[in-house]
Amino acid sequence: MYCELHARSAFSFLEGAAIPEELIAVCAERGMSAMALLDRDGVYGAARFHLAGVKAGVKAHVGAEVTAEEGGRYALLVKSREGYQNLCRLITKMKLRSAKGEGSVTAAEMAEFSAGLVCLTGGEEGVLAQELEQGGSSAAFDRVTKLCELFGRRNVYVEVQRHFCREEEARNAAAVEIARKLKLPLLATNGVRHARPEQRQILDAFTCLRHHRVLANAGRLLSRNEIGRAHV
Repeated sequence: MYCELHARSAFSFLEGAAIPEELIAVCAERGMSAMALLDRDGVYGAARFHLAGVKAGVKAHVGAEVTAEEGGRYALLVKSREGYQNLCRLITKMKLRSAKGEGSVTAAEMAEFSAGLVCLTGGEEGVLAQELEQGGSSAAFDRVTKLCELFGRRNVYVEVQRHFCREEEARNAAAVEIARKLKLPLLATNGVRHARPEQRQILDAFTCLRHHRVLANAGRLLSRNEIGRAHV
C-alpha cells in the first residue's frame, strides 16, 4: 500500500489547503497506514496531525521543509526524539535571526543538528531541483553527495514525483541517475497540498495570492495544483 511521505497542510501558509485532521481522515478512508506532514519552516501542525493519527489508527510521521541558505528546501523527516529536538532547534535558530518568511539555515547548522533526521531530496522546491535549475546535473550530483555527508547515506532518499509535466520528467530522470550512481534508494511521493478535490479551488486562490496574480492571468502557475498531484 502506498503511503504519502511528503504532504503539506494549511500550516504551510498559502501552500496548503487542508488542515492536518482532514489529511488524516482521507488516509483512513483510503486504508493508508501512514502519512508524513512536512510543512514549510515549521512544525505548527504536528501535534494536531499526531493526535488525529492516533484517533484514526494512522501512523503520523512528522517533519518539515526547512529553507536552506544555499537555496532550495531540505525535506526532513523525524525518525527519533533526538531528531524532533534537532528539527525544532534548526527552525528556532532560523526564526530568531530573520524577518518573517525570510529565514534559512546554514550548512554548518544542518551539520550540527542532523542527527535523528532523514532527508529527502524534495519536489520542485527541494535542494535537488534547485541545483538542477541553477547548475545542472553535475551541481545536483554534488549537492546530493553533500546531503550524504550531512545526514549519513542511510538517511538520504532521492525523491521522485510524477505529475505529467515536462520539467518534472527531466528532473526525475536526473534524480534516478544520481540515485543509481550514489546507490541511494528512490522514494515516490505526490507532494500532497490538499485532502479532497474540491479544495483545489482554495489552493488556486492561495497560489494567486502568493504570486500576486488574479485567477484570470495565473496561467501555468495553477497547473502545478492539478488534482492528480495535489490531493491525497
